Amino acid sequence: MNCNPVTLGHLHLIRTAASRVDHLFIFVVEEDKSYFKFTDRFEMVKQATAAISNLTVLPSGRFILSSQTFETYFTKGVSQQFSDPSLDILIFCNYIAPVLGISVRFAGEEPFDFTTSIYNKTMETILPLYGIEFSVIPRLKEADGGEAISATRLRKRIAEKNTDDIEKLAPETTIAYLRKMGLL
Repeated sequence: MNCNPVTLGHLHLIRTAASRVDHLFIFVVEEDKSYFKFTDRFEMVKQATAAISNLTVLPSGRFILSSQTFETYFTKGVSQQFSDPSLDILIFCNYIAPVLGISVRFAGEEPFDFTTSIYNKTMETILPLYGIEFSVIPRLKEADGGEAISATRLRKRIAEKNTDDIEKLAPETTIAYLRKMGLL
């Protein structure tokens, strides 16, 4: 997960996944190519998930969703015509999942971002070939059938200094962290 920053949507995805397995590993994208630095995103994930007992939060390292394994993930806005995340997924299937005993991989539904959608479709194709189930969790929407909660919308509100109803997008731990950073 990138969690750039952690939203209520991310927390919904994490809680849903954690309720379906004995133990859940969250790999936070370690590349510093996001709006928020890795150290901040990692800390926000740890704070937001502290109450989930069957969870381990880990840095993704160089072999899970990194510029070495899936470079076009980090060049969004550039032509994604030849985007191929298969190396990233094959490394996961052959080296990471077996060591950690991972038998299911979760992803959030992705109707907006082409690159992440390609990543999800490729996981859907490759993971079962290695005996790993792939499970897509629908996005959390604002109450009363509102818009899907996204980090993009949250970042936009932060940039605009629009903190009205920000608690509809982010957990209190993220809001507190953003205040500490002087962004709210």
